Amino acid sequence: MQTLQAEELRALKFYEGDIADADRNDPFWGDARAYVTLNALLYDDLASEYTRVREGKRLNPAMLRNLPRLLGLYGALFSAMQKGEKSKVRTGYRVERASDFAVCLQRGETVAFTSTALDGFLRAYGDKQGLVLLTCHVPAETPCAVFSEMLDSYLKSSESEMLLPPFLRFRAEARPLTDSDRRITDLSGEPPQAAYDLRFEPEQTLRICDDIAALPDVAEPAARLYAQIQQGTPESALNPADRAAYLRFKRALVRALRGS
Repeated sequence: MQTLQAEELRALKFYEGDIADADRNDPFWGDARAYVTLNALLYDDLASEYTRVREGKRLNPAMLRNLPRLLGLYGALFSAMQKGEKSKVRTGYRVERASDFAVCLQRGETVAFTSTALDGFLRAYGDKQGLVLLTCHVPAETPCAVFSEMLDSYLKSSESEMLLPPFLRFRAEARPLTDSDRRITDLSGEPPQAAYDLRFEPEQTLRICDDIAALPDVAEPAARLYAQIQQGTPESALNPADRAAYLRFKRALVRALRGS
């Protein structure tokens, strides 16, 4: 494994929610659940934002007030994953939202960052509604971050976590749910809806783009939009101009992160 730079280490710890060394009053670096917004931004429409709010999570408009910092954070996460130990074939286990996975399945690739556990499925997910089980077969040379190998300590050490990046292509194979699978429950106490083996394509790489000029300023529209979503405003009643500006920004962000 290559040595991580300070910004790469900070990005991995921050994604995990480790803000021990941050200014808790900083609305960006003080957000221990910034991954909620970071991942919602990578989906095309607003379904992901609404899903996360219904689960009791908060969208953070501060993530969008400094676009060089935001794009730098994504870039540092990508760069860290490129430096991870790549000689091993790995298997990660993910309990995913059925709604999010439907988008991934349609595209044949991960849409957002995907946190998996190397030791098997966790038994209960009290913060997600509607589940599918994903067994991720990850070939050697795949960009990823195995936290126990890359960090001296991290918050979720009990989960033996491996983080996969967005835009990894895979082939999905449905499998029957076992009795053990059905004992895994969501926030309503419901068992998973389905289970899949995801077989990732070999020799994938990440393209890191730092062209901030490609991103339109969306701080104010996003702040208004997030406030409306958090208040339960239906999508049909959102400010149309704010909605359009935010969706344009999300598309531009994904193009920048893909390097296209």
